[in-house]
Amino acid sequence: MPDGGAVPEQPDQREAAAAHETLLFAWLRADDDATRPQDTSDAIVVRSTGPAPRISRRLELDTVECAVVEGEEVDVEPFPTTRAWRGVLLGYLDDGELSVDQEGRRVDLHRGDFVFYTAAQRYRIRSSAAHRFLVVRIPTSALVLRHGLFTDVLSTDLNDLPSAPLLRSLLAVLADPGFAPSLPARAHTADALVAAAHAVIADAREPGTAEAMSQFHRIVVWIDAHLADDDLSTDRVAAGSFVSARTVRRVFALNGTTVSALVRQRRLERVRNALLDPREQGTSIGALAARWGLREPSSFSRAFTQQFGMPPRRYRALHLHQGTAGGPAGAGADGPAGAAPQPVPVS
Repeated sequence: MPDGGAVPEQPDQREAAAAHETLLFAWLRADDDATRPQDTSDAIVVRSTGPAPRISRRLELDTVECAVVEGEEVDVEPFPTTRAWRGVLLGYLDDGELSVDQEGRRVDLHRGDFVFYTAAQRYRIRSSAAHRFLVVRIPTSALVLRHGLFTDVLSTDLNDLPSAPLLRSLLAVLADPGFAPSLPARAHTADALVAAAHAVIADAREPGTAEAMSQFHRIVVWIDAHLADDDLSTDRVAAGSFVSARTVRRVFALNGTTVSALVRQRRLERVRNALLDPREQGTSIGALAARWGLREPSSFSRAFTQQFGMPPRRYRALHLHQGTAGGPAGAGADGPAGAAPQPVPVS
């Protein structure tokens, strides 16, 4: 016993029991062969007075990944990992109240609100009560706009912009447990979601850039209508769009891309759509690629893998035949309802 007979001060056991930290990893998706949190691309530290958050719904829409997270009182921050993931996170509050802090900005979300943030920079998500939060991961490869354009709207309230109702309605559908699109339809659902996100970003940009963005999309529409043409050089695109080649280069540079890069992306998307079409099952992958001007097999396969995360042959087998009689075995794109993330107690 200390001098003077004083009883040493004891910590408040109630406070110690109320506050704990949990490290969650591979919770949005199961990273291949990842057994340590630092080897995943989605590890977070959760401070909570109740149970750890759980995943009540998972949905993969081609390269876009969705997960509905249900939790109670939480304080969440990212955990540094070695697997860098480049893209934009889009959060939608399906129920409850929640706040997101990033870039020195804070946005308070109420039911039906959404917010952009990114795992590439430190963020903080807090909620003082039960909530249901949809997290959507949109990779850089799916973005037509350059990634830097999204940084201006991170942790910013965009819910009153003209295009916000369109994006909000799509997010509400994705959060609905009853929404179960067919495998071929998932890629198109992802396209619609990304397009709606682009629309919101367009509304949020400075007025001086609106004209350039509108011009960019008019040129993209022309390119989409001529993707099967052999000549889609900058000069040809400029002539078809009735603008100068210099204007085309400037407008595309403002959006962080080039004519050749966008043409390749759009052609790969057309091949992807054909691979998902049951009517094209008898058409070889090489023939589908050549139809859209991608005639060099090795470069096509490499570009397809880079954009969609797997080789075209595997992509077709997984998305077109999965779940059908005689198709390859494997789990569906949805994770099990109520699946729990992998928890590691921190304190």
